[in-house]
Amino acid sequence: MSVLDRFEKSVEGAVNGVFAKFGSKDLQPVDLSSALEREIDAEAMPVGRDRTVAPNEYRFKLSTPDFDRIEAWGSETLANELADNLTEYAKSQHYAFVGPVIVIFEEDLDLSKGNFNLTSESVQGNAVPVTTDAQTEDSPVLEVNGNQYLLTKDKTVIGRGSGCDIVIDDPGISRRHLEIDITDNGVIARDLGSTNGTYVEGHQVPAATLLDGNTITIGRTRILYWASAQAQE
Repeated sequence: MSVLDRFEKSVEGAVNGVFAKFGSKDLQPVDLSSALEREIDAEAMPVGRDRTVAPNEYRFKLSTPDFDRIEAWGSETLANELADNLTEYAKSQHYAFVGPVIVIFEEDLDLSKGNFNLTSESVQGNAVPVTTDAQTEDSPVLEVNGNQYLLTKDKTVIGRGSGCDIVIDDPGISRRHLEIDITDNGVIARDLGSTNGTYVEGHQVPAATLLDGNTITIGRTRILYWASAQAQE
């Protein structure tokens, strides 16, 4: 079963979710998901024998009725779902990214209902989703809900808000919950004044230097820290 097929079934089964709120004649999430797959296939570019880089930022321009409907139903939730599904699709196609996958919705007054325009670009980010075995950069790695992220910059913010470097859909997590700092003295996890706190190896801490294999818990989510991509092989 393809990623798109699984996505369609998740839409069908999400009786109480954001996808169930779309009327049958309205623009469907699966239409947006399909457009993202076509866009990533069209724009992915080989940059070496074993590496094909795809855009990681996708921008939908929507008609006013469609934009308003998505805003009312939860644009952030939908954007995160679409980004997650596109990341999974990228894994199946062995595409690599240079930053986190982000989906953005914008209003276009010139578009009619049901029509949209999609553009994409590669934007360097602090956390790069690991989608291929060829991504062996010697950077720290976080594993979140089965997904791995290379930490490529000095500071990486984790939280529920769409502006974070790593976005986690967990109601127990604050919008900006945790920052991972790569310093000369080690890699440090810093709580950003979150509501429910940050735990390292089961102990609540305002900040802690991470050791290879440490577990960080925020909300209901467990995050594994690895000192490098090679450390977990």
